Formats: sequence, structure tokens, C-alpha cells
Amino acid sequence: MRLDAMLSMLAAASLAAALANAQPALPRSTNTDESRVGAYVLPEVLRLQNGQPIEDAPTWLQQRRPEVLELFAAHQFGRTPARTVEPRVEVVERAVSGLGGLARRTQVRLAFGDGPEAPVIRVLLYTPAKASGPVPVLLHVGFSPNVLVFDDPGIEEGVGWDVKAKARIPGRQARLLRGFDARPFLARGFAVAHVYYGDIEPDFDGGAAFGVRSVLGGVREPRAPDEWGAIGAWSWGLSRVVDYLRTDPGVAAEKIAVSGASRLGKTILWAAAQDSRVALVMPLISGEGGAALSRRDFGETIANLTDPARYHYWFAPRYRAYAGRAEALPVDSHMLLALIAPRPMLLVNGEGDTWSDPRGEALAADAARPVYALFGKASDLVVVTHRGGHEVLPEDLTAMADFMARHFGDPATVAAGRARQANPNRPVAWWPAMATRPQSW
Repeated sequence: MRLDAMLSMLAAASLAAALANAQPALPRSTNTDESRVGAYVLPEVLRLQNGQPIEDAPTWLQQRRPEVLELFAAHQFGRTPARTVEPRVEVVERAVSGLGGLARRTQVRLAFGDGPEAPVIRVLLYTPAKASGPVPVLLHVGFSPNVLVFDDPGIEEGVGWDVKAKARIPGRQARLLRGFDARPFLARGFAVAHVYYGDIEPDFDGGAAFGVRSVLGGVREPRAPDEWGAIGAWSWGLSRVVDYLRTDPGVAAEKIAVSGASRLGKTILWAAAQDSRVALVMPLISGEGGAALSRRDFGETIANLTDPARYHYWFAPRYRAYAGRAEALPVDSHMLLALIAPRPMLLVNGEGDTWSDPRGEALAADAARPVYALFGKASDLVVVTHRGGHEVLPEDLTAMADFMARHFGDPATVAAGRARQANPNRPVAWWPAMATRPQSW
């Protein structure tokens, strides 16, 4: 073994031991009493590490934003490898009738390697049946295989995961988590793409051996302090889906939105922070480690998240060192939100979701808005709070579709404008009957 590799392994092992010794005991109870939230000070998002204040968008983009991105990679999510792997694109079907005629359905496999155990991301894409050209798309990453999420005969079954047994199971035997529905978006003229996060990497400690990290060099045991975790892997996989969507003729390549709930809300924030091709971001109930402030002692904490019995494997090992001492973390969630600027972002949470701290998300948005203001886009960071808990409700989907229409435009109106430009004497927008008549009429 090379000396530098041996030293790296020894350093990682030493850190792991130090973290284990330094880890404070989990609190006996999690605070959900607003009156018990203590004072805290957030890191200054608009100040360079050398102390220089930031007063304009170019300085943010060229100097401060790279600093903040590096801090999150080093201390929370881990570093995404520079190495990349191009998947093999396998078209299962293209533009067939789906959802009872409401949409045209395309199914594509993104295969990373060969053999039955190679990672395969199954992309299910619906475009509106009446779309006459490329339309904006919502890419939603979900907790269940495509075949369970959509009641539509002909969807490839794929595989799911039994997380207790750490084993593959047929897709229809996986767990169905309800909440997402493509129809509100299709009805507004938007396309919808859905992927199952377990296709990218299964959600359990040790899942890296079965997912995309296995084709990107694997992970060390113990992992290095800044080595990426499952959230980093899921984020990387989403960017590979974006690669594909930008090539699909039914998708407007510059108008790709992303959404995901809970741990997948954290995922889309990190994915969009690293991938500027994502044009609009909608994290749902993302909570601690996502949009909620860590320094605010309310709801779930870093200690809860990084407990070895829970979700430590989502993050870089170094993140655990901040359990019980969030004030030492050089970043907080307002800085993660700021990395999305100036792209539109809708935060969705529930007023009864005390574990995810909806007020902490709103305060983080307030603290991130000055970065948006540098671009004249302060109003493009929006928070919507539903009357419910840790769930995705129909009214959330309506708010999301409205937000997309506000920033991407209404696809029907855009199509009518395109038709008017092609033939200004033919009033297709206000006289639909004319649109069905021959050009020579």
C-alpha cells in the first residue's frame, strides 16, 4: 500500500474515533416549546471569510458563493467526486398514451454498468397530451418506485428495497408513500418526471455498495471526514437525470424544476446548489439539515440526524462533530438557501410539523433573502405553510404548479404566442376553432 494512502486511512480512522468520543449524549427530549428557544447568532452570509462585506451580485457569485459551497461540502454533505460516469441510456418506450390519455408517457433507464445488480435509474416522464412543443418540467424524486406512485398500466416494475433486510424486492412489493400527483402539473401544461431515490442508492447504512457510489470508486471504511454520504449520492443521481431531460424533445431544457420531500427536500437543495442547470427549486418539509436553522434549538437537531442508529450515513462524517454544538458549524441553512439565488425557490412546510421546525425554515428564508436582493429577486424566495404536519397535501401541489406558472409562464399561453409569431394573421389564441382549420382556409 502506498504511504499516502495508508496515512489517509489512519487519519480517517483517528477522526472516526475522535468523533465517537466527542459525541454528546442525545438530549432526553427534543424542544418543541417556542418559549425555550435560546438566543443564537447566524454566520454572516454576505461577508467573505477575510471579513470583507459583499455589496453586489458579482462578488457573491465569484467569491462568496464558492466559499459557502466549499464549506457545505467540507462540513455537512461531503465532497462530490470530480470523476463522473456516463450512463447508458435505454429507451423503454417513448411518447405513448398514458394516464388515460391525459399525457404522453416516456420511460428511460439510465444504466451504470452491466449485470443484474448494476445501478439503474428509471426515469418516468409524462408530457401533456396536447403539448405542441417542449414544455417546462418538474423533476420529482420520490420514496416509492414509479410503478406504485402512478396508477397507469404499462409502467416498468423495476425494483424496490427492503431496508431492514438490505435486499432488493420487486417494485410492487415496496412501500408506497402517498402525496405526489402528476395531474395538477399536467393540467397546467407542465411535464412531470419522476424517479425513485432507491434506484440511485438504497436508503440504509451500507447502501453505497448497491448504488451509484459503487461505480464512482465506492467509499472508504471508515469514510474520510469530508467524504460524501447518501444525500450527495442522491443529488449526483438527480443531475444525471437532468442530463437526460435536457435531451428529451418534449422538455424545455432551460426550464427544469426539482422537488422532493423531507430527506429528499434536503437532497434537492444540495443538488440545485451544485447544478446551476436546475432553474427552479421546491423543497418540501425539508427540516433539519435542509431549510430549517440548526442554531435554533427547536425540533430535530444535528444530534438526532447523525445518531449512529439513525441517519449519519446521509452526511459527511465531520457533520456529526457538530451534534450538540451547532454554533460551531461554519454554515447554517440560510446559507444553503442562498446558494440557490437568484433562481426561484418555494419552501413548503406544515404548521404542525414541529420536528421539522416550519418557523426555522421561514427565518432561514428571511436570512437568505438579502442574497436574492443583490439580484433584485427578493420576492422570488417564497414560503408556503399548510395546515397540517409532515406530509405533502393537494394544496401544496397547487401552490407548486402556481409557482412554476409564475416563473416559467403558462405553457398554453406560451404556445399560443408561438403560434401567433408563426402566423400573426391566424388568431389561434382567442378563436380555438380557427386552429383546427387548414392553413389554406
